[in-house]
Amino acid sequence: MEQRPEEAEGAEHPSGRLAEGRRVAAAATVLTLLLVAAKGLVGHLRHSPALWADALHSAADTLAISACWLGLHLASRRPTERFPFGLYRAETLASLVVSAIILAAGVDLLVGSISGLTSRESAPARSVEVLAVALASAAVSYWIYRWEKRVGERVQSQSLLANADESRADILTSLAVFCGAGATYVGVPGVELVVAAGLSLLILWIGAKNGRVAVYSLLDASLDRELEDRIGQIAESVPGVKGAGRVRLRRAGPFRFGIAEVRVQKSTDVARAHEVAHKVERAVRAEIPNVEMLTVHLEPFQPTQQMVMVPADGRGLDADASEHFGRAKCFLFASVTGEDVRHSECIENTFRGQKARAALAVIKSVLADQKVDAVLTREIGEIAFHTLRDHYVTIYCAPACTVAEALAQFAKGSLPPLTAPTHASEAAAAPTHPPRTEQEDRQ
Repeated sequence: MEQRPEEAEGAEHPSGRLAEGRRVAAAATVLTLLLVAAKGLVGHLRHSPALWADALHSAADTLAISACWLGLHLASRRPTERFPFGLYRAETLASLVVSAIILAAGVDLLVGSISGLTSRESAPARSVEVLAVALASAAVSYWIYRWEKRVGERVQSQSLLANADESRADILTSLAVFCGAGATYVGVPGVELVVAAGLSLLILWIGAKNGRVAVYSLLDASLDRELEDRIGQIAESVPGVKGAGRVRLRRAGPFRFGIAEVRVQKSTDVARAHEVAHKVERAVRAEIPNVEMLTVHLEPFQPTQQMVMVPADGRGLDADASEHFGRAKCFLFASVTGEDVRHSECIENTFRGQKARAALAVIKSVLADQKVDAVLTREIGEIAFHTLRDHYVTIYCAPACTVAEALAQFAKGSLPPLTAPTHASEAAAAPTHPPRTEQEDRQ
């Protein structure tokens, strides 16, 4: 049973959360371009190959951040008739592009470092300006990293988080350039190339990690086992749900689309089962806002063990089943597993002398203390009937017999479920019409 998000009037579409991510990506692009210009100019004028290589690396970052911005821009568009699931995966594609650029930059830096170490080219020139620009670049990259990471986690943007990782790599790269330029300044030029080679391996690892997530997302791989378990727990907490089966999620940019299998009582009618599905979907989206769509698949379920409540005129199993639910002398509770019936306890009805709505008071008191799956009764009024149904308790029509006989017939499956109250009000002394069962309704 598929449930689409129910947006309140005037509520912002969930994709609106990406607007801040787009602004961050645009601002980071401008700042990175300024760093590229500064490092490229100083590296060229002061003949610093390390700073020049860092400028090229930052240029690759600019392209990556631009891809991130484009992905977030496309992902923030509302679903259309042609794209009913939205363009959220455009952000995942952008994340894949970012990963490819990071890998390319890492390979380029590694090859350049190894080439510099094995060649006999002249040593880099010493320059205070190179040290100053490298240190300033590290400081700006750190600020950009913190900004991208904070906003990326809030809007749950894969590509923005990928760029945050790249900005963190920029910090290390700039510091490596600073250390290498400092070593060159004191007469040890090879240190810069060794450090750069080590950092290139880190950059390659970051690119591979982000690329793996992006590829797996495009292939609908299960990447959120903990989130799937959490959704199952939320579903099981919804009234009417008798258990949660398998939950499957797939990523689409910052959002999740999923299918959840939910078990409901076999006797639950279609309308109430549909209501349970809506409640599950709303509960999950309230707890996990980035779940854009959840398809709830309902499975009819008959529990192997049920707690059964029977109004009785006495305290033992040999007592007669009471003719009136709210005015019964006591209530017997039994655990029924298959055809095995085990008497658990008997509770005296302290509300039987109440002038009105005694049955409602009984139900509120009982359900507050223990879980009840079924009620066996000869008669029940409208208020009690609908209150029990609202708590997903199945009501069965019990014949004029003892409690033990009624439980035995229930265990064999021979008692028909009631589909309507037996009389119009709790105050009525006798039913206005015979009990209606599911068999009679079908006829």
